[in-house]
Amino acid sequence: MTVDLAGYRNVPDALADRARLRPQHPALIVSPDGGPDGEEVYTHAELHARVERSARRLAARLEPGSRVVLALPSGVGFVESYFGCLTAGMVAVPVPPPGGSATARARIEQIVRDCEPALVLTEEGDVQGLAETVARAGLEDCAVESPAVAQAAAEERAALPEAGRDTLGVLQYSSGSTGEPKGVMVSQGNVLTNAELFCRANGADQDDVFGGWIPLHHDMGLFAMLSSAVLAGATVVLMSPTSFVKRPATWLRLIERHRISVSAAPSFAFDLCVRLVPKEQADAVDLSSLHCVINGSEPVHVPTLRAFTEHFAAAGFAPEAMTPGYGLAEATVYVSTKPPRQRPALLITGAGQEAAGCGLPIGFELRIVDPVTRRACAPGETGEIWVRGDSVGQGYWNRPGTSEEIFRATLADSADAARWLRTGDLGSVREGELVITGRLKEVMVIRGRNVFPQDVEHEARAAHPLLAGFNGAAFAVQAPEERVVLVHEISPVASPEEFPALVAAVRKHLTGVLGSPLRDVVLLRRGAVRRTTSGKIQRGTMRSLFLEGGLAPVYADLSREVRGLLPA
Repeated sequence: MTVDLAGYRNVPDALADRARLRPQHPALIVSPDGGPDGEEVYTHAELHARVERSARRLAARLEPGSRVVLALPSGVGFVESYFGCLTAGMVAVPVPPPGGSATARARIEQIVRDCEPALVLTEEGDVQGLAETVARAGLEDCAVESPAVAQAAAEERAALPEAGRDTLGVLQYSSGSTGEPKGVMVSQGNVLTNAELFCRANGADQDDVFGGWIPLHHDMGLFAMLSSAVLAGATVVLMSPTSFVKRPATWLRLIERHRISVSAAPSFAFDLCVRLVPKEQADAVDLSSLHCVINGSEPVHVPTLRAFTEHFAAAGFAPEAMTPGYGLAEATVYVSTKPPRQRPALLITGAGQEAAGCGLPIGFELRIVDPVTRRACAPGETGEIWVRGDSVGQGYWNRPGTSEEIFRATLADSADAARWLRTGDLGSVREGELVITGRLKEVMVIRGRNVFPQDVEHEARAAHPLLAGFNGAAFAVQAPEERVVLVHEISPVASPEEFPALVAAVRKHLTGVLGSPLRDVVLLRRGAVRRTTSGKIQRGTMRSLFLEGGLAPVYADLSREVRGLLPA
């Protein structure tokens, strides 16, 4: 059955309809560690009842439009609080659960300082720590509570406001991979539209089972998995991201046990499964239920795509299920995925690199634009991806100037005064497929040639086995011309005696690939390369740490010019 959400005024109306039409159908299954023990199952009727109770308790305490920070793990507490906010006319602000992480607390402090919430919901064990974080942000009137305490603190009889499609529903903060996080204003209409488009583009409907480990504070988890599934009247199965990272096979067993048909993950997750799930385990799991597993959130690595498809072929994983996709928080999440039940198109970019096609957008207009002249590129040329449509967010919270520049751009060579979203991503349309090249802010120009950091990082791992499976970050510095610096984690089994030969091999390989010498390489311990919560490399952060002397190299081979940029 086709998912049709166009006729709903708001998200609460769609939720109520699902509870009416499919009351006993499972809406949410929570499997914290990915295993069968302790799983919780909630039908659409049960989930709707919990959401409405949460909404009335929020409405009894807070004014419509109040921001509510959700610092909660993937579970029923997050789900009922998220939909409860939308039902009560509040604005949900998903953030990573702190869990003792200094990085997560720092991110939360940035976000609460920016959005000034009236309430922060977190697990009981994190209340005291987050209360201190909120106090540092200067928000004396902001309560920090667990969902259970928040629900006990208010009556359930409060009236609920009537939200419209333009009512602000979510502040979805960007990952921070290229700078400090900005809050994308996502309306209730954006949520409804994007859920419908995601389902249409990927051949999903109410009979599907969505699910996986993507955290719910990430747009792929919140909108592509949770919101799309529940609003379609389908089932979503949630597990802990930490459980996946510790034991990647738990994701695969979750798919088998619940016959999950729609899932999603960044490219690094597929690589992790190939490396850490032995062939005998891979052959024993059943992945035949999958008809769509989105490979997105970061550039799709074609060798990883191939390796996963081959590694799990005996498990019943169909090549057609692998679904390269493109999206971003500024467009809610979904922009484009390959057509359903077709094999991914593998194409050659203008730079001669192999890339996976992401289909063409459904529900968006698309232009490839020269980012400097703002003129449309010729067919096949690489430029900045611009889109417009009803899924595009309302702008950035409290950033009118940036919102005008990014969300309301105009083409220089068109009489059409329509406004476009500048995505900041580079790509082209080739053979009827959108091909993603990289981030505009991260592209490096070396001797007149565009060099993309992810290509450098992938080639470095291919150059030596002691780098395979670890993270790297490539970025440019001015010394005095633009030069590429590569910082990369190294296997803990490597001995210091091996470092010079290893770096020499990497430099030789990368110089051949780039067509110009790469001189500057820094080796780091495992885990030293910063990433966002979705696994994106924080290249800007790594560049800053490098130039500030904030890294702790185990070995560095730097040119005199680049070394001169560093603190004495």
